[in-house]
Amino acid sequence: MKSKIYAFAVLCMGVLMLSSCLKSNTDEVTYYEDTAITSFSLGTLNRYIQTTTKAGVDTVIKTTLNAGSYKFNIDQRNRVIYNPDSLPKGVDATKVVINMTSKNSGALFINKRTKDKMRDSLVYYSSNDSLDFTQPLEIRAFNNSGTAYRSYRVSVNVHKEDANVLNWQSVNGLDHLVASMKGLRALAYDGKMWFMGNDGTGSRVYVGDYDDKQLIWTLALEDVFDADAYRNFVLCCGYPMFLSNGKIYIIKKDGVGYGATAIDAPNISLLLGGAYQSVYAYSKNGQLMESSYMSEVWKEVEMDRDREWLPTEDVNFVSLTSKTNDDVCKLVLLGNRNAQQFAGETNAVIWSLVDETSTSGEKQPWTFYTVSPNSRQLLPRMKNLQVINYNNMLLAIGQNVIDASVSGGAVFYQSKNEGIAWQRDTVYAFPKDFTVTGSAFTVTTDENNYIWILAAETGEVWKGRLNELGWRKEQGAFEE
Repeated sequence: MKSKIYAFAVLCMGVLMLSSCLKSNTDEVTYYEDTAITSFSLGTLNRYIQTTTKAGVDTVIKTTLNAGSYKFNIDQRNRVIYNPDSLPKGVDATKVVINMTSKNSGALFINKRTKDKMRDSLVYYSSNDSLDFTQPLEIRAFNNSGTAYRSYRVSVNVHKEDANVLNWQSVNGLDHLVASMKGLRALAYDGKMWFMGNDGTGSRVYVGDYDDKQLIWTLALEDVFDADAYRNFVLCCGYPMFLSNGKIYIIKKDGVGYGATAIDAPNISLLLGGAYQSVYAYSKNGQLMESSYMSEVWKEVEMDRDREWLPTEDVNFVSLTSKTNDDVCKLVLLGNRNAQQFAGETNAVIWSLVDETSTSGEKQPWTFYTVSPNSRQLLPRMKNLQVINYNNMLLAIGQNVIDASVSGGAVFYQSKNEGIAWQRDTVYAFPKDFTVTGSAFTVTTDENNYIWILAAETGEVWKGRLNELGWRKEQGAFEE
């Protein structure tokens, strides 16, 4: 009897084991109901570049562009996909290869629609197919069970203009106020264009409301200041300032107009500029001086070279904000030494200082950029030298280059390392119709990345901007 029971037990265990083995070999498929496009990128695209041969013949060169580095934003809330940084001009958007993935490996379809745009025409996505993105396309991501999908509007943005091109436009040409000046300086402040000029009787301050086509000048201050006051017209500590008859005038809003507060500075001969709360100037004995904003107390600064190396003609003062520290900036002082005393000098002289607002920072001396006789990257001595901070670099503009290796006329030089090395820049050039004469002109920039040129005597007013600095910045981060 026991043997029969034992045999029956063994049989039951065998059946159970067989059942367990059969169950382990049965695949269970799970269908996910949610879906989304999770990544999107481009492959290698064709690009056609217009250029000119040495013989002056216009031609088109076909090249390729690895577009995989161009980031695409996926806005899941609004269901749009686009590249915030547009592809360069000349990219062929009619044959675009894309790479994309979906959540839970859901199926992806391109909706090409019928010719009459009335019905959907879904084509299964393949990474080998090229698509026409001259217009946005609809792409659908289906869930695993095929019961629902998310529809995305996908755009591949391509620039219609070259990024590194400076376009100029004439603004209110032959303006009678500018034309009446013997010399002038300009700056941008409070969303307006300002200039101070000597009209032969003294220096006056004007402010202009500007739009795309014209400037409307009005007298900002009623007073007439000394003939050389315009040479000291600078933007310092956030306000326009100038020196006249032993006083520094600070311009601020005064109700509906503007007023000026005067600070005594009897020992100052030339106001240079500054940053944050520091103001710099030359004393009457030619020493570089420093003061605090709204202070009448001045002190000599420490320098690592004798003051005879300071520029005294075509003097420029530029403040460069640090890319890493908000309380640190680089100050650059540059210009020419006396033309008669240093007649053989063919290069501009340059000084710099790291200026910190932190009280814990140790004050450093002004540093002179020593000129190497073998260097080929020097800023040449130029008449009416103007230096501005533009596109994160120093841009120098001048005329009648003394350096014999460069032909005369108005030229641009650029420095990407805070004035240490300079190169002739062919991208930046004066407007073709700009009259380059012996008359003085002034150059400045505004908050919209425009370069402004105002020419005394001729009255010409121009503004120009690099194309890429006028492009709209797209949103780069999204939440579900």
